[in-house]
Amino acid sequence: MNLSNFKSWLSEFFSNIGQLLLAFFLILVAFALFIPCLVASLIWKVIVSITKENRKARDIISGTKQFFLAIAIALDQLGNVAFGGFFNWFFLKNEYGLYNFGSAHETVSEVLGWNLYLEHLNQKGKYMVALLNWIEKDHCIKAMRSGIQTAQFKTEHWKDVQDYQVNSKPQ
Repeated sequence: MNLSNFKSWLSEFFSNIGQLLLAFFLILVAFALFIPCLVASLIWKVIVSITKENRKARDIISGTKQFFLAIAIALDQLGNVAFGGFFNWFFLKNEYGLYNFGSAHETVSEVLGWNLYLEHLNQKGKYMVALLNWIEKDHCIKAMRSGIQTAQFKTEHWKDVQDYQVNSKPQ
């Protein structure tokens, strides 16, 4: 390797290290902000729910339940992305299966459901599905169906958007 190539390689190396450290720093900032934002938004949610006129207690509880459920789903999606490679190795018969972990906007449960359906889970994956099914009957299959329904909704909505754009253009 000549000196010019080495300098180029070294420059790229340090640039990549810098980008890696920046990404790690952004993760730390996100974690540091999450708890205070969660607490502040929960307080806001309760205050807004209580002060709204004609609001019933069940509406307040239902809205707060949906708030927590949305956060749980988002954390589940984060887990799928952050630990996708590990989950592929840990839960699947073949690490490079037909339906792998790691895609954004999918939960771990949804991917487990797909792999259960495809018979691609190893014994640990089957145990995880059994645990989730113990918490909620058919949890992973429901998650898989929810993903399908979301995709169908997005596809239909996309067609509506396309039709709207075509029909709303000035003639």
